[in-house]
Amino acid sequence: MWILLLAVLLFVVIVGLILHRQQKGLRVLMYHKVDPVRSDMLTVTPEQLRQQVQYLRTGGYSVITMPDLLAYVQGQRLSLPKRPVLVTFDDAYENNLTYALPILKEHQTPATIFVPTAYIGDINAWDSGTPSFIADNLLTAEQLKGLSPSLISLAYHSHRHINYKHTDPAGIRDDLKENKQTAQEMALPMVSAFAYPYGGRPKKPVVRQQMYDAMVAAGIQLGFRIGNRINPLPIRHPFDINRIDIRGTDSLSAFKRKVRWGKLL
Repeated sequence: MWILLLAVLLFVVIVGLILHRQQKGLRVLMYHKVDPVRSDMLTVTPEQLRQQVQYLRTGGYSVITMPDLLAYVQGQRLSLPKRPVLVTFDDAYENNLTYALPILKEHQTPATIFVPTAYIGDINAWDSGTPSFIADNLLTAEQLKGLSPSLISLAYHSHRHINYKHTDPAGIRDDLKENKQTAQEMALPMVSAFAYPYGGRPKKPVVRQQMYDAMVAAGIQLGFRIGNRINPLPIRHPFDINRIDIRGTDSLSAFKRKVRWGKLL
């Protein structure tokens, strides 16, 4: 009996410590599209986004910018505000400008857009082979440059939106080079952060380290996966930062649970 009670107590203590640490950690939210007539795995409606942003502002969270996080990781600032949240959008969809930006402005909520540079001004052609493919326009270089840097940061999302999980080190190096070079040619004001398309990274430790080395050589300082977990602070690995997948199929209650707890197991 005493052994069972001690085991239960130990379990409660461990869970409590995990939850306490998570409460203090960094939450990185991952969005894709915003559309008023549909909501799905990759698309939230403007009303959903508005409710979610309002919750962040009233629920005791502090929305930070990508430069804030870079400065913290680099040791240029000693701490982040209480319960920090970073809002991110993948792929640079035109609907981010049309529907998300007004809401972000209204609530003074900064965000980062991860840009696959080969598709700037085009459509999401990487999805064209999927059964549920819908062609969505992507932002042009001029539209990207017209975004206020105090509200929207631009960062890297590979050049050709390829899955690094299935790419050899040479291919990763080439893609990173093109990603950065194209952004420079278009005079885009990029920050040195990168989101892995599909959250994909090489499985083999040796190959993954080669990817990290290639990112350092390309001047990338932060790398974002998916994972759906809250990141303990200080950040354990700058190229392995978890993001929480926000979906249009989530209710507001589900969104609140994701933001509060992340993925526990």
